[in-house]
Amino acid sequence: MQKSLWFNGLPPVATQRLLSAATVLNLGAGQQLFLRGDSFDGIYCVVEGGLRLTGIAPDGQENLFSVISPPTWFGEIAFFDGLPRTHDAQAVGPTVLLHVSPARLEGLVSEDPQWAFRLAVLMAQKTRLLFFALEAVARLNTQAKLARAIVMTLTQGWTAVPDLAGSSSPLNQGSLAETLGMTRQTVAAGLKVLQDQGIVKLGYRRITVTDWPRLCDMAEIDAEYPPNSLHNENPT
Repeated sequence: MQKSLWFNGLPPVATQRLLSAATVLNLGAGQQLFLRGDSFDGIYCVVEGGLRLTGIAPDGQENLFSVISPPTWFGEIAFFDGLPRTHDAQAVGPTVLLHVSPARLEGLVSEDPQWAFRLAVLMAQKTRLLFFALEAVARLNTQAKLARAIVMTLTQGWTAVPDLAGSSSPLNQGSLAETLGMTRQTVAAGLKVLQDQGIVKLGYRRITVTDWPRLCDMAEIDAEYPPNSLHNENPT
């Protein structure tokens, strides 16, 4: 939990209050958390496992938007605009979540109005990372796009980028193709280049990082990612 950029930036009394307001929710593999169009039912944090965020196109095709992994907090958008959920959320395997219900969120804000600002900061961090991802679509080559997608998925919302050599990406080749809008053939060719350079190792439904610094270099990600200076209520 302390790896979360947003959570780690909260004052200790606020983190304790948030955790006391949360309940633990366990999902089985493939279990739906919510659907696009559902009413706001609170915010969540991925503690273990992961979730697929998807949408259904008019032709019935499922489109993968993202795979979110620990320690990501999510679901805050509808708290502000009162509109329905924007995507379907489904567990990719056995998944453990923290859940803060709307009533308990309202209680937090009533007790301390600063909570509205804190939740806005969480949303701002997501917006900043979204622009970071959009830059890759517009500017980077295939290998760099793949590298950035792997790095960002492994480090969603972290306070720092540690050396994650040996870690397996939550995104496999099929998921990368869906999220980046590439063909599986293009993804396979790009990943083979990364493997030939000793940056990743490919296995069955698995992409393992073998050289984390070079993967970050390929992704054009430096010490400013994640953006640690965005907001922190805990001065050091």
